[in-house]
Amino acid sequence: MELLIYSRKITPRLEYICRFIFKDIMHIPYRLSSSYSEASEYTGPIISYDKQPVTSSLTIYPSPILFEDNIVPIHNSIGEWEGLPAFPMCSSNHKADLPFDLLGGAFYMITRYEEYLPHKKDKHGRFRLTDCMAFQNGFLELPIVDLWTYKLLEILKDKYGPLSHKKRQFISQVTIDLDSAFAIKGKGMVRNLAGFGKSLIKLDFQAAKRRFDVLTNKSADPYDIYDYLFSILPEGEKTKWFIHVGDWGKYDKQIKVNNHLLPNLVSKLSSRYSVGIHPSYRSFVNEDLFRKELKRLLNIVGQAVYSSRFHYLRQNIPYSYYPLIRAGIAQEYSMGFADKPGFRAGTCTPYQFFDLFDNTTKNLKVYPFALMDKALLNIAKYDANQAKELITRIINTIKKVDGTFIGIWHIDYLSNNLNNMPSLLNLFKDTLALCKNE
Repeated sequence: MELLIYSRKITPRLEYICRFIFKDIMHIPYRLSSSYSEASEYTGPIISYDKQPVTSSLTIYPSPILFEDNIVPIHNSIGEWEGLPAFPMCSSNHKADLPFDLLGGAFYMITRYEEYLPHKKDKHGRFRLTDCMAFQNGFLELPIVDLWTYKLLEILKDKYGPLSHKKRQFISQVTIDLDSAFAIKGKGMVRNLAGFGKSLIKLDFQAAKRRFDVLTNKSADPYDIYDYLFSILPEGEKTKWFIHVGDWGKYDKQIKVNNHLLPNLVSKLSSRYSVGIHPSYRSFVNEDLFRKELKRLLNIVGQAVYSSRFHYLRQNIPYSYYPLIRAGIAQEYSMGFADKPGFRAGTCTPYQFFDLFDNTTKNLKVYPFALMDKALLNIAKYDANQAKELITRIINTIKKVDGTFIGIWHIDYLSNNLNNMPSLLNLFKDTLALCKNE
């Protein structure tokens, strides 16, 4: 029998979050109803999301967020429920089975409500980690929405007995950003001469010799570890490469697109794995430039491209999503923070983008990632074991809720080309091994 969710007012916000909680995470049949008489006569499992709950229902006292059309600052008092952080809390005067508005809190997290409110950007124009409520309150490393949902499912089963619940499966996906395909090859005469000059000024003759050997084909390019990666990476959709095809700039270091090296490499990648676009740093505020880069990538791979992840994770929600939607991009992979592992949107479940400006669900699915190699490096250079423990903790937490683990990796980090940086290959292989038993 399906779960009935009663609310005297049904809004697009309520419909959206119920679809995410009960369909996407729980995998349970459900129905919304605004009829009190129907709800009061219902003999199956029922949730009352109303200030006047139905007798014998499981009650959640609603906060205003799902019944408003506008975006206003919200005071989210953080409490505790079943050993988990919880918000927004209900007044002790209200009799409810849950001490907080689970649906309202989940909506706040996955829509990134706080990023619509006035806030100061970082130097790259991004929402700052330090302004994230989950970080400020110490639960960034928890997929809090999924954990709430699984606790709610247990309570429903205890109250109503077995439900028509289809258990979902843990999923992992390796994603690699190809910011610069090669360290030396394909960079052109000017950039290589500049590289030689920089090495000589620093009296780094070893680096100058390495550059010379690569350019004269006496040794491989430092980033050329592709054959090794081909031997260990899972094929198909389990691995996704995001390709930067933008022009050179201060934050854009890709080799020349008209050089045969990049098209040849991308063709090899697209024959084995899924491929998406990695819009350049400058395309952040330039839709025409983004479309130009997308066309370049389409010409190389010879097939449609549906996925995107912003270079430097440079996004401004919701404005950065609009050009993607207009260009036919259906999957977005930038949801997370570079310097800190965790769950920016409070979930390890991909979700449809909901635009708070017009309160509608858009044709763009957001795939949140849990960690980025940069965060691992910040830890590994001091304690490699601690970095491995972090990976294990994150993946095991996601497995508890049968969620989706996505990590971000970069060729320059994996190839150990950066000075004074430990190799990430062992941590990378450890991550692959932890995800294998899915």
